[in-house]
Amino acid sequence: MSNKEEICGLTFDWDNISFEDDRVQKELSQLSKEFGNEFIWYRESSSNCGLHVMVAELYFDKTRGDFVLVPLPLSFEAQMEYREKTELECRGRNFSDLIRKDFGLRTSRIFAIKNGLSVSEWKRFK
Repeated sequence: MSNKEEICGLTFDWDNISFEDDRVQKELSQLSKEFGNEFIWYRESSSNCGLHVMVAELYFDKTRGDFVLVPLPLSFEAQMEYREKTELECRGRNFSDLIRKDFGLRTSRIFAIKNGLSVSEWKRFK
């Protein structure tokens, strides 16, 4: 078990919901109020029936010659507080992250490819 405080970015995994849903708009608006519009990013999940959300800053990576999203660092406890506030977060993901933390593994993961399917591109919430 790891005693070291984990610092990761804040991400959300919302299943069986679309961007147009009023609950999504409410949650994204609340995150925008807390962090600022420029830090709220979303994409459609690989199943096309859910969303990934990330609180991150956009940087230009000179070595890659491309823009990259860099999550704003938060403690594990702060991440879980935000994720527990929303009715949309995948509860199984919260449970697995609690176990992952106990074993010193990275939490707040979201996948770009799942079951051979790819996610959509990140978009800034406006």
